[in-house]
Amino acid sequence: MKDISLIDLKSQQIEELPCPAINLILYLGDSLNEIRMVIHQYQNSTSSELLGIKSGDNIIGLIGIEIFDSTGIITHFGLLPDYQRQGIGSKIVKTLPIKYSLTTIVARADDRIIEFYRKLGFIVRETHNPPCPTHKFLCILKA
Repeated sequence: MKDISLIDLKSQQIEELPCPAINLILYLGDSLNEIRMVIHQYQNSTSSELLGIKSGDNIIGLIGIEIFDSTGIITHFGLLPDYQRQGIGSKIVKTLPIKYSLTTIVARADDRIIEFYRKLGFIVRETHNPPCPTHKFLCILKA
């Protein structure tokens, strides 16, 4: 696995975002207008971070996180398919408690990603009234 690093995407305008970042957000299911709104929300929030995941010179993923005291809520998270199942996502999630002094990490998930969170030690609970119909599970990790 190449060196993996995180870069700030929050401070960039949507037109300045590297193309893979936009493709990643689209891959996660958002339209271009929704991307603009998401970027705007990150830029105007003092409690959120939007980070690109880099391998070498390439952006291969992104993670958005809201931080409240010592709790981090993962709001967006994705890797390009060619970089999945290589331990990169695990490495990123494991760095969050250190980078942001977190004691708890929370993520909403659907059927496709709950096993990823379970393998990292998250407690997975099914939600009956999720805020978003595609997120059926709440994943919680005490760091």
